[in-house]
Amino acid sequence: MSGSQGSDAQLDRDAIERAFNALAKRLEELQVRGHIYIVGGAAMVLAHRRSKSTLDVDPLVIDPRGTVLQAAVDVAREQSLPADWLNDEVTKIAILPYRPDSKAQVLFDSPYLVVTGASARHMLAMKVRTGCSRDEDDIKLLLRRLKVKTLQQVRGVHQAAYPYDGIPWRSEERVKDLIRIVWEQRGQGGQPPSHAQEGDGGTDR
Repeated sequence: MSGSQGSDAQLDRDAIERAFNALAKRLEELQVRGHIYIVGGAAMVLAHRRSKSTLDVDPLVIDPRGTVLQAAVDVAREQSLPADWLNDEVTKIAILPYRPDSKAQVLFDSPYLVVTGASARHMLAMKVRTGCSRDEDDIKLLLRRLKVKTLQQVRGVHQAAYPYDGIPWRSEERVKDLIRIVWEQRGQGGQPPSHAQEGDGGTDR
């Protein structure tokens, strides 16, 4: 990350919402209505009640792209945010779903800016596809939220987003372990340990 706050700057829910409010105000000045569809950590924070912060906001869709990105740079200067707090590098990643997200949630709605976020099903599909160990807590959260209890169900979620590809086998092995951990904890009637409970935020309600 770049910007005046340094490479380790974190954006929590309040900071992201302040940035969106400022972005909407800037777009109003330009008389432009924008739409952003976000994935990644910011979608987990805003759409799925994870309490953690994120380094940036990953927009898969920005419309109109050039105007919104320039307005975001203006917001970064105003609020002392990293210059790339709205970071569209995610569009270059090959793991993005092939199919549209029909259940995307509206996370911010104003006359000049609408922000939608990846649904729990799309987020789970993306995270099991990458198979990154750093995503394990998010995967457990999404398994609970979707009440997914079997690997076959995870395969179905993945296939809906990536109809031509299967889940990489290394990721499948990790997902099987995470399913076991999540539902063994529930079966014992206890709460998850503190490291797994972090950021749950009641997402399975």
